Amino acid sequence: MLILLPPSEGKSEIPGKSSFRDAEPALLPNATAVLRWLKRQPRKALPALYKVSSPEKALEIHQRNLALFDAPVLPAIQRYSGVVYDHIAFDTLTTPAHARKRLLIVSALFGLIPASAQIPWYKLGMTPQLAKLWRPINTRRLHEFAQGQPVLDLLPQASARALDYPHRITVDFKLAGGKKSAGHFGKAIKGKFVRFLLENKITRVEDFTGFTEDGYRFDGKDFVQG
Repeated sequence: MLILLPPSEGKSEIPGKSSFRDAEPALLPNATAVLRWLKRQPRKALPALYKVSSPEKALEIHQRNLALFDAPVLPAIQRYSGVVYDHIAFDTLTTPAHARKRLLIVSALFGLIPASAQIPWYKLGMTPQLAKLWRPINTRRLHEFAQGQPVLDLLPQASARALDYPHRITVDFKLAGGKKSAGHFGKAIKGKFVRFLLENKITRVEDFTGFTEDGYRFDGKDFVQG
């Protein structure tokens, strides 16, 4: 069972030694198409695109994105530093090689990539236009990675629209006895769940019942707290 994750807003600034251009030549053509799309965006649209209030900050991010081919890289699993990834705590896993084979990340700039993909710092969320651009590419990549095996989809809707796969398994984390989704507050428990799957080499939905962190229980479809 492969695990689909979204990227995180937070990204490590730790510099790597190699450039993206040298480290991941296979990713360059599709990333180039995204950069061309970014170049066409009017300056006034950049704050909304990058979700910042300052036009100056938006332009700084924009210019940094456009120069990413020569930026230093880190493995994606180390580049992303948000709540989900903090709770996966990849560097402390007992079987990191197993984790690298199972984790796939859906990036707005690089598409579907394995956790081991070498990527630079960037900032870009998935938009409907980018989801449409990536959908056929990501779908092909996912079929190549999965080879028919089941895929656990832990993606938000925006990222989920950027691919298609008939054997996706989805779970949600719900509060108040299952009345509402944990949403943003579910990021920590989602990271703990992924860590549980990796550490215990869980590959069957039936074995999700072993995860009971923070009072969550698997009801056969979702995790419910309370």
